Amino acid sequence: MEWRKNRIAIGAVAFFVLLGLTLWAVNSRNRQPRSSAEIPSVEIDTAAITTLEITRPEDERVVLSHIDGAWRVTDPVDADADQNNVESALNRLADLRITRIVATKPEHYARLQVDDASSVQVIVKGGEDTLARLMVGKYGNGMTMVRIGDRTEVFGASGSLRYAFDRELKAWRDRNVVSVDAANVQAIRFESANGTFDFQRDGEGWKALEGQKALGDFDPKQVTATLSTAARLTASDFAPEETSAARAGLAEPQAIVTMTLADDPNAIVLELGAPTDQAGELYLWRKGEPTIYVVSQYLADRLQPDANAFQTPEAPATPPPAMPMAPPGAQQQPQLPPEVMRQLQEQIRAQQAQQPQQQR
Repeated sequence: MEWRKNRIAIGAVAFFVLLGLTLWAVNSRNRQPRSSAEIPSVEIDTAAITTLEITRPEDERVVLSHIDGAWRVTDPVDADADQNNVESALNRLADLRITRIVATKPEHYARLQVDDASSVQVIVKGGEDTLARLMVGKYGNGMTMVRIGDRTEVFGASGSLRYAFDRELKAWRDRNVVSVDAANVQAIRFESANGTFDFQRDGEGWKALEGQKALGDFDPKQVTATLSTAARLTASDFAPEETSAARAGLAEPQAIVTMTLADDPNAIVLELGAPTDQAGELYLWRKGEPTIYVVSQYLADRLQPDANAFQTPEAPATPPPAMPMAPPGAQQQPQLPPEVMRQLQEQIRAQQAQQPQQQR
């Protein structure tokens, strides 16, 4: 057969094809980033960390410091830190695992968001020693792009890493205005243009000491519902550092909430001030403390209730009975007035009575 005559030529062609594929595979492997043996191991002892310096794009820099057993924001302001968000960042550092080399050349930095303009830069210190310096980039394919120290490579770290560090200043600060157990509150008083209402705990419920006449159908459960807002109050933001109490409208507050606890002789007093420059936001502070917070209009309304807020809610209106469902595809027939229906029924009965006579 013809193919047998040319089998040597066919074999030679097949040999060179296989040789070419082999050379291509070797060259392709050589062009890949360096092997996993060159991947660094980053081990950070979070117990040794005393400072986190985080710089977001646009040079927004925050310094967190571990002082007297707790984390604080020490730059650009001095304030209590949100311990949960700091712990989240520390946990991501403890779990940092480098899985591969993604790129080796600087021209890939911008695309992977690990350049100076796009990355979140994290400097981890233990005392005076720098434990790690990271440039955290974009997330994709189950890993976060990272540059480490002075190394030029871009590495892939397992999991999502950037979200734990890419936070605004307000997210690093403690926004809890009040955080107490509502069951421990023995008395609460609301004062505003909507009225003054003073309640004292009475067993499992509440009794009104002031404002009783306006309450009407008083429902003690509504006091508990309103108290829950004041006892676990979280701000949305903070007033700029230069904002004075007078500018915030706190010299003459528009609402005052006073809570007395069972185990604390010092009452918690919240004062609601003027609106901010942003629509739907108001200033607020906890009297006796310097921090001026920003709260939403929703929370502000909850802190200045009227009498209706403490009355038994009206029962929902009973819905009308449902009409029978028409068979699928059937057209909805218009409803006829009762007198028309009676006329039709009489005509049908008359026709039925005539049918036997016509058949005879």
